[in-house]
Amino acid sequence: MKIEKQENGKAVILVPKGDLVYEGIDELETLFKVLSDDAQYVILDLTHAKYLSAKALGILVYYVKLFREKQRDLKLINVNENIKKLLNITDIIKIISIFENEGAALASIGPQVGKLEKTLLWSKEGFV
Repeated sequence: MKIEKQENGKAVILVPKGDLVYEGIDELETLFKVLSDDAQYVILDLTHAKYLSAKALGILVYYVKLFREKQRDLKLINVNENIKKLLNITDIIKIISIFENEGAALASIGPQVGKLEKTLLWSKEGFV
């Protein structure tokens, strides 16, 4: 199975071309590992995935937490009912953002504020 990688101005979108049960899991983990240092936002498009294995769920949970620790984010889109049920049963739905489509996920990202702007906006002394 192949995982297609698309780059958008705001995020990197990963599209597995099948179920994340056996094939593709190691490739997905490798991509997440690289992107956790390189990309601010990653969107996993599950349009072509009907099922996720326990290992795939574990990878998702690990990288959602890692991305958040690094002040980045990982979002899911186009999630079918089987996968939504699995995410509900395992309570993973409480820690991961799920959107209907790419547009909704990108809209949730909002404008980017740089490090200098954050420093100036939140400094006690105000603008220099």
